[in-house]
Amino acid sequence: MPKAIAVVLSSGGLHSLVTAALASREYRVALLHLQDGRAPARQAAAAFDRQVAHFKPFKSWSVELPYIRQMSWPPETAGLVHSTGSDAYSNLVPLRDLQYLTIAAGFARQIHASVILSGAQLDQKQSDALARHIEMVQIFNQMIELLSVESPLTLKTPLMGLEDQQVIELAYQMAAPLTASWTCQMDLEFPCMSCPACARRTRAFRAAQLADPLTQKPSKQSVVA
Repeated sequence: MPKAIAVVLSSGGLHSLVTAALASREYRVALLHLQDGRAPARQAAAAFDRQVAHFKPFKSWSVELPYIRQMSWPPETAGLVHSTGSDAYSNLVPLRDLQYLTIAAGFARQIHASVILSGAQLDQKQSDALARHIEMVQIFNQMIELLSVESPLTLKTPLMGLEDQQVIELAYQMAAPLTASWTCQMDLEFPCMSCPACARRTRAFRAAQLADPLTQKPSKQSVVA
């Protein structure tokens, strides 16, 4: 019997990478990247392409969403935004996660997938936000079930509840290509190592007592070779 199909919603980031690695062990994987106009869009898209090359999904999409930024609140009216993800202004887009999941559901239906996988992650210390997200997943699945006239479709968040260092340890256990990810909020050749997203990634690797290959610049000798 062929494996079930899963659509992995991929930002090109670390959590998406680990989620795709988990999915590839159990499902036939399709990868979906939504280009939402964030600052490091070029680097995120390149990371997604590297993940596609590594996992070799039977289907992949890179979809432009120019309207996402048009509905953003201006930073001066929303107050200071502090994001530890690759999108520094993600909190300015109303109902962004719901929009992304709905789009993923549409693509999943197109290829008769049975699962949508998101790399969303909140640890146990963020108990209130974690509880809200778990409830959101349950409600979203109920909504999909009500609207479905064919085979079931389920949203899963396999990293939910894990701590940051546990995600890193999981990546190493699965030999996930960590260089095929981009976390930095800046569009640079190498991570800036100073934005909130880089700081969070650095803390996670240090807590796991593991090296981040993405921050290891090639030596002059290796460049010449």
